Amino acid sequence: GTLTLRRLVVWTHDPLQRLKILGTLVDGCRRLKGGALVSALYAYSQHGDPYASSLVKHLLNQVYRPINAALVSWIFDGELFDKSLEFFIACDESAKEDKLWRSKYSIRHSMLPSFISEDLAENKILIIGKSINFLRQSCKDHTQLGSGALRTWYIPKQGEPTFDSMTGAGLHAAVDTAYQETSKHLLHVINTRYNFMEHLKALRRYLLLGQGDFIRHLMDLLAPELGKPATSIYLHNLTGTLETAVRATNAQFEAMDILNRLDVRLLDLSPGDKGWDVFSLHYHVDGPISTVFTPETMLQYLRVFNFLWRSKRMEYCLANMWRDQTSYYRSLQTIAELRPVLHQCHLLISAMVHFISQLQYYVTFEVMECCWAGLVKKVTGAEDLGQVISAHDSFLEQITAQCLLNPDSQPMLTRLRAIFDLIIMFQQKQTAMISECLGEVERRE
Repeated sequence: GTLTLRRLVVWTHDPLQRLKILGTLVDGCRRLKGGALVSALYAYSQHGDPYASSLVKHLLNQVYRPINAALVSWIFDGELFDKSLEFFIACDESAKEDKLWRSKYSIRHSMLPSFISEDLAENKILIIGKSINFLRQSCKDHTQLGSGALRTWYIPKQGEPTFDSMTGAGLHAAVDTAYQETSKHLLHVINTRYNFMEHLKALRRYLLLGQGDFIRHLMDLLAPELGKPATSIYLHNLTGTLETAVRATNAQFEAMDILNRLDVRLLDLSPGDKGWDVFSLHYHVDGPISTVFTPETMLQYLRVFNFLWRSKRMEYCLANMWRDQTSYYRSLQTIAELRPVLHQCHLLISAMVHFISQLQYYVTFEVMECCWAGLVKKVTGAEDLGQVISAHDSFLEQITAQCLLNPDSQPMLTRLRAIFDLIIMFQQKQTAMISECLGEVERRE
């Protein structure tokens, strides 16, 4: 029973090894916390020495438990208790309710454990908690999601939870199930309770001029009023005309909620503007759907509407010029010296009609219809609200670019607007010419 140096070395070998490993961990994990600490320990747990690996795994079991508890709370209740900023989901408390989805929650990359991929964190874990909070705060839906068995996926049937039971395949399976259940419920609420697709189709019909009979009749009714200087245009007159156009066309069969949102808006005036230059349709959005139809996206709709409205006006003007020329052709033919001028006008109008027809074909079929079909396909196949928002934003970017409204197309848009101005100028000149010539015909008779 005598204590010798050899025996002392043998007895202290394992504790000394443990202390060396712990000392290395302390040096390597200095100033780390939360997810960053878990990542560092996880890297050390991949050690080739079984003893060192088991020791670090034991520590990892204890260190990861608070992170796992926060994760469970987030994916099943949408709750975030992280005063020390150790969890990998960050919350911006200053974000307003209408920015809940887009900017309130984000990934804190410095705290993302290395064994949880960024794809899993951003496209599923983050989406789950955002969906739950969106349902509760924006949709006022407090449906309990996630079964009891799913909430305790990390607890083995026998024994205490371990790091391996809290991560790996079990974690992925639990996240996938929670993601599908939560996202499916949110999309169901958005589409049934808030009629998202109906509002999307209404924007297509009215702000993107998809409802042809309504747009044509509205233009017929508004033409006398919009021909006046913009300073003499009154909003209540235009609103009354809009209601008349709705009652006289298939727009009358729309749901009242959609018709109540459709309104007239006047743009900021510039010197010399006519009513045509400041008129636009507006669609009011509020509630949860405003997360998709944000003020920024509605501004994009406004820009596209103005382009389409101006193009449609060119078509309308040319139709009126063609009608006037056809109506007065026989009367004006009695002035022999006018015949070459009328012939030249006829050729010019034909060229303009061809150009505008090709432009309208391009915009209607190659831009609007193709992009719309792609949007509907993406929205109906979306697995979560984030994919719906992404598809809608992409749709607006596509039609904005293809309608020459992006910075790269500015030179071409400038030339196109110059052509539009020439068409308007030509209409004014022809109207004045026909008026003078009809007076000349009366004098000669």
